[in-house]
Formats: sequence, C-alpha cells, structure tokens
Amino acid sequence: MIENGDALLLVDLQNYYLDPESDFVRYSESSYPGAMQYISERWRTSVEGRVTELLRAFRAAARPVIYLRLCGRDPERLDLHPFFQDSFRDGREHGFPAVYPLQDEAAAQNPPTIAPLEGEAVFNKTGFSGFHSGGLYEYLQANQAEADRIERLVVVGLATSQCVDTTTRDASDRGYRIVLIEDALADYTETAHMAALFASQAVCGGDIRSAAEYLDAVPEHG
Repeated sequence: MIENGDALLLVDLQNYYLDPESDFVRYSESSYPGAMQYISERWRTSVEGRVTELLRAFRAAARPVIYLRLCGRDPERLDLHPFFQDSFRDGREHGFPAVYPLQDEAAAQNPPTIAPLEGEAVFNKTGFSGFHSGGLYEYLQANQAEADRIERLVVVGLATSQCVDTTTRDASDRGYRIVLIEDALADYTETAHMAALFASQAVCGGDIRSAAEYLDAVPEHG
C-alpha cells in the first residue's frame, strides 16, 4: 500500500509512443514491422488501467505524482541523446519528420486518461534517465520536510529496458528505494520486459509487484 515517503513516477507515457498515427509509431513499424505491437497491446490491456488505478490512489492519499517526458527543445533535436538524434534524422529522411516531439507539441503530452493535474510535477528530459536533465533530482531533494519527504519511487511507464531501467538505476544510486509495477510497464517485447525486471533486482532491491500487490500490501513501516 502507499506509504509515507512514496511517490508515483510515470516514465514516458506520451502520445508519440502510444498514438498509432504518430510519426514515432509509423516510423518504427516501417523500419521493423511489428515493433510496436507488444507495447500497444500492453497499453490497452494492462498499463493504462493499472496506471489509472495508481493515479487515483496516490491522489487520494495526497502523495506526489511525478511525470517524466522525453522531448526536445531544439528544432533539430540537437539537445537529445545521440541515439534519439540519429533516429530523428533517419525518420525525417524516410518521410517521418517528427519521430521525437518538441516539448510543446501534442505528441509530447500524456494521453487524457492519465494526464497530470494542476500542480503535479512534470519534467522534460532529453536522455534515457530522468536524472539526465529536467530537474527531477532537485525536486526530490527539495521535498525533505517530514510530511512531504520522498524516499521510495513507485515506477510505471515505457520502456522497461530503456528509460525505466536507466532512471531506476540512477535513482537507486542516489539512495531512493524502488518499486517496479510489473503490469504498469511495457517494452518492445515480453522478453526484453522480463529481462529488464530480473536484471534490476540486484541493483534496485528486487521489489517487483503488480499494481494490486502494491496497493494491497501491508506497510513496511509502522
């Protein structure tokens, strides 16, 4: 269940990833047919519903909700990680001019069902890790008053083996405990998804739960 010290962290649950008409999805499918199938199915059948449940619970408990979004500010995406820059340029050459969105574009936003409420923290990042840019660490450090202290991140989002994994490893290095909500995460394949979860156990404490297991669990601290 939600404990004092918990915050919900949503990683890259954005329209460009989830809208089948986005340049990112169409470019990915054009380059690797079927590449987005697992993510799309997981979103529809599991992730959206579980994230919605967690958002409702965290908001009712008045615990922090934090959004990470991968997007650029530079029109040429020169502020993005080189991997994303390469994909952006290649996509543009093949007729998909907005593989990665700019931060003020609709593709960078979250779907309406899980959109942030006024006052909830939103950080735009330009690399794989949420700690790479955007002010996440400063925000976590600023919330140190007893009632607001953040000690454990409950993580949902995309993709398990990429931005989720990199962010949680960085968070663990900074002393934060991690809970990975298995049925609120997705990757390009089930194999990549499960491998990333198992690989994270030694680094992030091995706390992998379903949304129901997390919400129904007995508190770790009295």
